[in-house]
Order: sequence, then C-alpha cells, then structure tokens
Amino acid sequence: MAGFGGIAAALAVGSVAFACTTPQGTTWYSDGTFVKSGPSGTVITAYATSARAGVPFKLVAGTNVTPGHEDHACMDLPGEINPTTRMSNMRGFIANTGGPVVRPAGDWQICFRQTVPDGDTATNPVFFSVI
Repeated sequence: MAGFGGIAAALAVGSVAFACTTPQGTTWYSDGTFVKSGPSGTVITAYATSARAGVPFKLVAGTNVTPGHEDHACMDLPGEINPTTRMSNMRGFIANTGGPVVRPAGDWQICFRQTVPDGDTATNPVFFSVI
C-alpha cells in the first residue's frame, strides 16, 4: 500500500504542476515595444528570447486571472494567434511569428506557450488591449 500511496502523491503533485505555466524567457514585439492596442483582428508580430530551449511553442493571447498565479503568463484562456508550432533553438530564441489577435475587448497577454507538455512554460508576456 505504501508504494501505491507514493505513486498517488506523485501523480497529484504532477497534476498541480501541469496546470501552471512557469515563466521562462521574454516575449518582444518585433518593433521593440511591450504594449499595443487595436481592434480584434489586429495583426501583431512577436519573437522570444531565453525561452526553454529545444521545445515547441505557439504564439497565444491569454490571461493570468487564477488567484495565486498572477505571475504565470498566458495561463488562463489561451487562444492561438498563429496555429504554427515554433521550436525554440538551443539558446531559447523563437523567430518572428505573426498573426491576428482575435479576442474580445479587454487586456490580453501575448506570449509563446509551450505545447508539449501543454502550458508547462510560457515566455514572459507583452501586452495587447483589444478596444
């Protein structure tokens, strides 16, 4: 029974960690700014530095409204800006990636969110206000 309890505890801890997006690296708009605004559908271009190396990411718009997780970028309500999976290189660089921010009015975080495992890490965000 002790073996089963240890496995159950490990699975429980793993499940909690899986839900969080640990921030690693930085998102940048291609023009060097950190804040943009526009109507839903505005096309943006972003890249990332120092992301987790050698893993797949997608450019998303999301929020971090879960209490206690305010520092976890794009953790909640992530929506793809570009459906293409981008691999970070061995230095954590993700090349310019563009697409439309199709979200309801409000303030959104733009970041690269790791796809496998889903949401394990995300780059620290830039910001977009849909007006």
